[in-house]
Amino acid sequence: MNIDKQKLQKLLWAEAASYRADCANWKHNTEALQDFLGEKTVEEVALELLAENERLTQQLGQLIDELPDKVAAHG
Repeated sequence: MNIDKQKLQKLLWAEAASYRADCANWKHNTEALQDFLGEKTVEEVALELLAENERLTQQLGQLIDELPDKVAAHG
């Protein structure tokens, strides 16, 4: 998934904080988040991020499993 995760995080925190505070900026923050996401919903992005995390976790697990063999080959 190709998305600026740092910008997404800032926008989500801004929206959550303004929503909880019942702040007048809530609408502005919601619009900024929607503009950033484009056609995707927050839920769609969340599902894509969860899938990406699962894929990366599996890749890391494979690398960890292969590590002893690589160390032995160079040892």
